[in-house]
Amino acid sequence: MDNIIGIYVHIPYCVQKCPYCDFNSIAAASIPENAYIDAVLKELAAHIKQRPSLSKKTLETIYIGGGTPSLISPQYIKRLISSIRQSFSRANPPEITLEANPGTVTKNSLTAFRDAGINRLSIGIQSLNDRMLKTLGRIHSAKDSLKCYEYAQSAGFDNIGIDLIFGVPGQSAGEWAKDLETAIRLKPEHISAYNLTIEEGTSFFNLRKGGKIFLPSEEEEIIMYELAMDKLKEAGYHHYEISNFSFNGFESRHNLRYWSCMDYIGLGAGAHSYASSPDWGIRWWNESDPAAYMRHIQNMGLAIAGKEKLAKEEAWEEGVFLGLRRIAGIEMDWFAVKFNASLKDLYAHQIAKLRREGMLDEDAHSLRLTRKGILLSNAVFAEFV
Repeated sequence: MDNIIGIYVHIPYCVQKCPYCDFNSIAAASIPENAYIDAVLKELAAHIKQRPSLSKKTLETIYIGGGTPSLISPQYIKRLISSIRQSFSRANPPEITLEANPGTVTKNSLTAFRDAGINRLSIGIQSLNDRMLKTLGRIHSAKDSLKCYEYAQSAGFDNIGIDLIFGVPGQSAGEWAKDLETAIRLKPEHISAYNLTIEEGTSFFNLRKGGKIFLPSEEEEIIMYELAMDKLKEAGYHHYEISNFSFNGFESRHNLRYWSCMDYIGLGAGAHSYASSPDWGIRWWNESDPAAYMRHIQNMGLAIAGKEKLAKEEAWEEGVFLGLRRIAGIEMDWFAVKFNASLKDLYAHQIAKLRREGMLDEDAHSLRLTRKGILLSNAVFAEFV
């Protein structure tokens, strides 16, 4: 595991900022594509210059997220992928994901992205109901999403994921069930089903604070989540992480790196990185403003805005929190080797309490959430931090 690496590239540009979005993104009338991709590649070169051993690692994944990466011209995506791959001496066929917004692609552009090296497409559909899309501030329609999916298949993509959101203001369980049924008929290889959360600093936060929008109740959200679990299981999807479902063999390899506490380098404005060594691990993050990020890269090669070294207890907590997000749970032997400690010994009280409450299940090899624990996962995680 120490000999493989994942690369995340953040594209912060969007057509407009969605009212629920707290990711690092900005609405931009024009995008400095060439300059931004130049900066990303210069940043990678600076990391390798600082740590030459990085180039000896096997490149496992490239994930291009945002923002709206599908706004970047395929020619620049091709140069980005090619340069990243050439920076590493060893590479199994890497999983290379591009996030795409249905309102920003055509059949020709998706074909060009496929030719550029993208082999996994993640489509931000969010809803297949036009009323919900309007509430979410999306620039596309349900019809656009269906066309985008059709175009992706025509372009030759055979590993397609779609994102859906439930718990939208004004959404009923029946409307969510119809979204799921339509998505299942498409048969994408991967479906992410996220419960809408309202984060401070977003337009939705201010609207809710002012009493202008109302979310479904917790009971209604649980009903929606159970609908997703049951309908997707019935359709043959494997529930492998709290919010993620796939056909066997089509799990997101890149995201599995996060949940397995594996190393990754984040490139671009606001991107985060993690290294499991030295000591108990270190993480750092970049300047979030794209213009400032590019200036820092031009002048210094890197644009690190902050860095933190993990204490032993923080590393343990992250191992539990991230590991329990996986439906298969935490392997006891993995935890012992990774953190040089026994999971059962460290958290005996918490594990016993949560087992009594029906939230956790364990055997000789692993610790995992029960169905009740999955539904109330935030309460479980709070016990370990």
